[in-house]
Amino acid sequence: MRAASLLPFLQDLRGYTRRDFRKDLLAALTVTPMAIPQAMAYALIAGVHPQYGIYTAMFPVVVAALWGSSRFLTAGPTNAVSMVLFSSLSTVTIGGVLAASLPDDVRMTYIFIIAALCGLIQIAMGLARLGELTNFISHSVMTAFVSGAALLIVAGQLKTVLGMSIPKASGFFPQVSAVFLNLDKINPWSLGIALATVAAVLLFKRISRRFPATLAALVLVGAAAALLGAEQHGVKMVGPIPSVIPPLSLPATLDLDVLRELFMPALAVAVLGAVESLTIAKQMASIHHDPFNASQELIAQGLGNLTAGCTSGLPGCGSFTRSALMFSAGSSTRFGPVMAGLLALPMLLVMAPLVSWLPMPALGGVLLLACAQMINLESIRLCFQATRTDRLVLVATFAATLIMDLEHALFLGVVTSLLLFIYSTAHPRVRKLTRHSPLIPQALRDWPKGMVVYSIEGALFFGAIHELERRLLKLEKNPVRLIVLHITRVFFIDASGAHALTLFLERAYARSVPVILVIGNREVRETLRRAGMFSILSDGFMTHSLREGMRLGTEFFHCKGCWAQSADTARGDACVTDGAPDGGRGTGGGLSADGGEAAGTAGAANPAASGSDAGKAPGQKTAPGPKGADGMSSAQPGRGDASAAKSD
Repeated sequence: MRAASLLPFLQDLRGYTRRDFRKDLLAALTVTPMAIPQAMAYALIAGVHPQYGIYTAMFPVVVAALWGSSRFLTAGPTNAVSMVLFSSLSTVTIGGVLAASLPDDVRMTYIFIIAALCGLIQIAMGLARLGELTNFISHSVMTAFVSGAALLIVAGQLKTVLGMSIPKASGFFPQVSAVFLNLDKINPWSLGIALATVAAVLLFKRISRRFPATLAALVLVGAAAALLGAEQHGVKMVGPIPSVIPPLSLPATLDLDVLRELFMPALAVAVLGAVESLTIAKQMASIHHDPFNASQELIAQGLGNLTAGCTSGLPGCGSFTRSALMFSAGSSTRFGPVMAGLLALPMLLVMAPLVSWLPMPALGGVLLLACAQMINLESIRLCFQATRTDRLVLVATFAATLIMDLEHALFLGVVTSLLLFIYSTAHPRVRKLTRHSPLIPQALRDWPKGMVVYSIEGALFFGAIHELERRLLKLEKNPVRLIVLHITRVFFIDASGAHALTLFLERAYARSVPVILVIGNREVRETLRRAGMFSILSDGFMTHSLREGMRLGTEFFHCKGCWAQSADTARGDACVTDGAPDGGRGTGGGLSADGGEAAGTAGAANPAASGSDAGKAPGQKTAPGPKGADGMSSAQPGRGDASAAKSD
């Protein structure tokens, strides 16, 4: 058991067959030809040489697959993570110098450190069992963030696609503005190569889903560019790859000041990577009903990023495109993604001479297609049509993504989403039910005049108490003679909520207004019992269902002599049900204060009851009320007199 938890892939090896090997190998041969050009393109998004993207598609993919919880999730460089990395390098300063402006060899060292830090953060999150916390990043935040990141990638690739030699700008609007101010510098050869690449990819995708359309398009366009001498016409090429095998990239020394500066970018990459990876892995697991451990997957992604930091790779996460292709290609076990990472090395050995002749605008065209796929119009439409909160979160996160640094935009979106959620839960719904409300049973819609039904819905916690008390005080101003308080749709209540409800009951008793409490949630009822609320609630004045609560209230009004016909002659008459065989007890079936069934209806309350037994006729019950300090009934509405004599 211990070995299985530390080395989860051992369990897959025990039952591994030749058939599984054949299916995994065929799936890997399908995915790898697509993964390499994608990795090169995503490295360009991060502002580094394409070789580092290829390195990320090797050993980090193998490690993440071996220790992961999903058998289909294929890790590696992704567009969103690469965009966050590029944005971070454009804002982080090392020794007073902007990281993006440092020499390539120095800048790459800091990128490797970010990858390693990202891995350590994700491992710590997994060990702390924080995998489920990523669920707090709402769908609206991710939709807006990914859409905004797609536009940022497009803006960053415009000068590559158009072949412009202009200074590098930072931010969406400065980049777009720089391109429009230099439209006269467009290189038609670069633009033609980018458009030809887009057209070739779309054409090859019509052949088959498993056909490596991107790789085939790059080979075709690269060969055509070499034959036509595109480099002589000002088209920039990828250039040679210095080393086919990823070199080790452990830093010689660690500077605490540098780690402090790089921690926030690493945290942003870690959170984004965790959300993307877990979302994809959960979707894949649900399709095949596979067990899924979010914390184990976080540890695996962290180990993959730690490996990337040590083998000259970029930080990455699970890729939806590669994972979906691995799934559709028929992979059987986790060794499908493992083989895809291992096959990247021999494929690179074959492709390395060709990569140096690949035009940069061709990779830019691939990225434009990837960005088009990132923008999910259906998800955007859903967010706009769902709720006002979703619309606000979507717009705020999208605007922040285009204006602010990506890591700050992501955190802003998460905080905005949580604040709006807290605001909505802090406003419980308190309403007066009408006779035509769908909650009211059809047979009980003709209830007596003077009885009202209030419904409370939501969570009654400390943050919602002010709003709850404000609404309850507003309801108390209505002239009523009996209240049925329906709190079955309250799914959570804390001490503050219990205190607010207790005060409401006490104020109702002070006005001689009985309250019948309808509680359907066992946890809420237990919380109210522990809070002492039942000590002031009458026996029989609590029930499980609204139907029973309204029936008790209706019987209360139908008791003989309960209410005076005139306010001038109001008396504390008894509540004796006609013909009660047990000598004056009614027929109620409410709950007693300890949660059990009461024997009969509680005594009726007269708004003019004085609280004394003087003048009480034989066979009468005193008006019920809350218990006093000595445990006796205080003759206010809501507490029955258990010692009433039998009727004549």
